[in-house]
Amino acid sequence: FALFYIWNIYNEISTGQINLRDTIGIYCYMNLCVCLFNYVTQWEKTLQIIRFQNSVPLFKVLDSLDISAMIVWRAFIYSLLKIVFCPLIAYITLILYQRRSHPESQWTSVTTTKTMLPLIVSNQINNCFFGGLVIANLIIAAVNRKLHGIVKEANMLQSPVQMNLHKPYYRMRRFCELADLLDELARKYGVTACRSKNYLRFTDWSMVLSMMMNLLGITMGCYNQYLAIADHYINEEPFDLFLAIVLVVFLAVPFLELVMVARISNETLMETRRTGELLQRFDLQHADARFKQVVNAFWLQVITIDY
Repeated sequence: FALFYIWNIYNEISTGQINLRDTIGIYCYMNLCVCLFNYVTQWEKTLQIIRFQNSVPLFKVLDSLDISAMIVWRAFIYSLLKIVFCPLIAYITLILYQRRSHPESQWTSVTTTKTMLPLIVSNQINNCFFGGLVIANLIIAAVNRKLHGIVKEANMLQSPVQMNLHKPYYRMRRFCELADLLDELARKYGVTACRSKNYLRFTDWSMVLSMMMNLLGITMGCYNQYLAIADHYINEEPFDLFLAIVLVVFLAVPFLELVMVARISNETLMETRRTGELLQRFDLQHADARFKQVVNAFWLQVITIDY
């Protein structure tokens, strides 16, 4: 893989065929650099990543939470859009671009795949991190829904009407049951937040480099479009509107991926903050001693995990 693409780059540079106005070609080569960087940095971490993934109790946590099928389906569609549909859109627009910009060449699916392969491979680590964030967001949102129900019940048990209605023994027993539920939610929250945060250690540099390459590619594409428009109005050179639209769509795909990663990251961050806000809503004035201890421990866990 590396030798093939490096040899192509060397041939284009040595023969003077490389064109800085060819946005997609340059973008492909930049993603090739990301692929090589990922290979070098991830090779030594392979065993660590395998051990880390095997230590994550994912299905155990998911089975213990009441997550509706609609929420799971929505997250699945969101992941499918990032992992499948974005590369598919780029693949289709690339075919249109190549046939329009180089009509003299015989473009086949193999030729298009050769150009798309670095883009797909360089995004795999980002897709893994994105999928991890989607799952973490699902779990923390489910924890918050259960936590919201506990907050309502705990505060209701301390209302004057409920305190007069129920005996102290019943209230103490119910607070102990709620404390057990809250303790279980705290463990799930801790596992999810810590594991998703630790997973970033394996993907941080790759994420930064990939985002930087995407931003550079988008900037270069916009600049080349600006030059094409300027040449059209100043030098009266022909301007291919169809080719420009296809190129904009192609460059919109990495921008959309950046937006999706930023959105799911922000949603997960908001869910973790909501956990702290829900814990602050507890009225502990007449609560059981153990329940107070569990709430305070959960709150301490939330504020100490720098998510």
